[in-house]
Amino acid sequence: MSRYGEFIKWIGTGLFLSAAILLSSNIEVSAFGFYLFLAGHIILSMLFWIINDKPMFVQNFFFIFVDLWGIYRWFIA
Repeated sequence: MSRYGEFIKWIGTGLFLSAAILLSSNIEVSAFGFYLFLAGHIILSMLFWIINDKPMFVQNFFFIFVDLWGIYRWFIA
């Protein structure tokens, strides 16, 4: 994998860690962690699609729907 791919994976990792800390903090803005998770999963889904890593693509693509469900439940419903 190129250095660019590794950089993208680190961005995703940073987004995931930030989202997890935000959600687990249970503060007024915690629900916005779902948007961070969504951004990370979209970025990594695109990367895994490009490098043809099907298992990781499927995993991250599925989590996009989980993130959207969380956004729906916390912000819309």
